[in-house]
Amino acid sequence: MTGNRQRGVTLVELMVTVAIVAVIAGIAIPLYNGYIREARLSAARANVEPLRLALEDYWLDNATYITGVWVPGGSQTLETGALGWKPDGDEDKFNYSVTAANGGNIVNSYTISVTHRDLPSDPVNFTKTP
Repeated sequence: MTGNRQRGVTLVELMVTVAIVAVIAGIAIPLYNGYIREARLSAARANVEPLRLALEDYWLDNATYITGVWVPGGSQTLETGALGWKPDGDEDKFNYSVTAANGGNIVNSYTISVTHRDLPSDPVNFTKTP
């Protein structure tokens, strides 16, 4: 009787397949997360440059730097104040803050900090020093 035997997947074959899929996932998921992080940081860096230029224009007019924040759905003093800056193309996923620092009697340096709303502990900072 050779025709009545059912063929199927053995437990060992199934375990080997699951192990191979687990190894592939263990390699692919961290790489994917790294690509996502780099894309977010790239978007943040792209918005820092227009903000930096707006700060330098403000300096030329007022001989000081302005301090402010831009938070989606929250405080937006960088837009509503004298600077008039708003981020472009970041889909409201970043918080921006500018902190000005005194050097003697005048404010001559600043730090721009950009954080993704989902990754608040991983900011992108740009510091201008005299």
